Amino acid sequence: MVEFADQPFAIEVMMYERSFHRYELLVLQALPVALYILLCILYLFAIPPGESPDEPSHLQCIEQVSILNRIPVVDPAPRGLWWSRERVISGLTCYHLPLYYFIAGYTQKALAAMIGAPLHYEFPPTDPDFATGASVAMFAHEDKPYFLALTEPFTLTALRIESVLLGLLVLWATYRLTRRLAPTLPYAPVFAMLLVAGWPQFVFMSRAINNDVLAVALTTAILAVLVGNDQPRRYIAASALAGTAILSKLSMVFCAGMVALSWVIEWLGALDKVKLIPMIRAALISALLFGILAALLISNPTLRGNIQTTAATITPFNPAAQTTAYWENVLKTTLQSGWGRYGWMNLATPDSQVSAWWGFLAITGMIGLVVTLSRSRQDHHIRYVFLMSIAWTICVLVVYARIQLNRFQPQFRYAFSMIPVLTAFSGAGVTALLNRSARWSRLALLGLAGLLFLANLWIVFAILVPAYR
Repeated sequence: MVEFADQPFAIEVMMYERSFHRYELLVLQALPVALYILLCILYLFAIPPGESPDEPSHLQCIEQVSILNRIPVVDPAPRGLWWSRERVISGLTCYHLPLYYFIAGYTQKALAAMIGAPLHYEFPPTDPDFATGASVAMFAHEDKPYFLALTEPFTLTALRIESVLLGLLVLWATYRLTRRLAPTLPYAPVFAMLLVAGWPQFVFMSRAINNDVLAVALTTAILAVLVGNDQPRRYIAASALAGTAILSKLSMVFCAGMVALSWVIEWLGALDKVKLIPMIRAALISALLFGILAALLISNPTLRGNIQTTAATITPFNPAAQTTAYWENVLKTTLQSGWGRYGWMNLATPDSQVSAWWGFLAITGMIGLVVTLSRSRQDHHIRYVFLMSIAWTICVLVVYARIQLNRFQPQFRYAFSMIPVLTAFSGAGVTALLNRSARWSRLALLGLAGLLFLANLWIVFAILVPAYR
């Protein structure tokens, strides 16, 4: 149960919570989940294997676990097992920390033992027109007899199902964050969930074989846990999640800093001095968890080598990053990939859709920011969630900017961790624009769900299916 600083505000919250009919909230929460799963199924059939960012390389890292039973490493070129197809399927991404690869690898291994499916997947021949830009497909795929036909073994499809399930964790985190950020706007969390569920780029990546899906799910869960209640023991759970996120991708190390920042904010603003001892206990246990993680990473030669490779990869600065034109191009391509840029980021949606999407998020997000900021002055719980949301967004943007300083890779998937914040403010803004009317909110939710479904349907059959035919 959420606690509030002033009694009138708490009464207002309860009144709005009671505005729902008995099963209305359950039905409304099911709407984004159903939309998300339906769209994931559509994208699953529309996009052939290997036509997602770095997917072939990630699969080779997974096979090092399932076939060789080892921590993935980058095989030396050109003698390594996975260099027969040169750089296309070389496992060049295997310097990442391996938690995702272990989960996916042992999933494949279990399936192989149960149904006899092969562990190795041989991708189709490389499309010669891909290098010239005449084809957006990296591989020369065979024509499918019908749309609902799958051209990959179940050992790959199972990994995509895992990715889809991890995406549901982002929807849950979005709901939890928005409920805490705008407790007097009962429809705001559903609007926020719906925006995530129908976000084309998010759905596209949520059925991909990629370590980002696990890293993003874990990081958004950390934010949801931190703002979910005011119990000190949540720092232990958040620290454990942060450790697993770091073991998925080293760039998620910012989560450890966010856990520490949250603890400091709460310590400085603690109204209940009885909580100080449990907070100290939680801090000590959290420090112990991070210490165990550090010891693991330092003591294991392979993990230590992978961290050194990561550091060497991201340390150099791109000289082009010193120009204004470079950052203008980064911004433009980031916005494009934020709405929908598919395949190997070489298949874009119309700019009109990009402008409409980001314009909608910007306008409703600013309204939601103003609304929640005004509420934060009345209640210290909302103020804490507001500060954490802003700090979280800044951290994600700093990490994203650091990637661009190293290399030109403006792919919004590297900033997916701030999706719950963007949609939370937008959901609050939409609900405020509707003047918190239950009738108009319900109609708007159905309308938005239908619009997002039609937009994705158009993308699938007007852009993706013809591109990979």
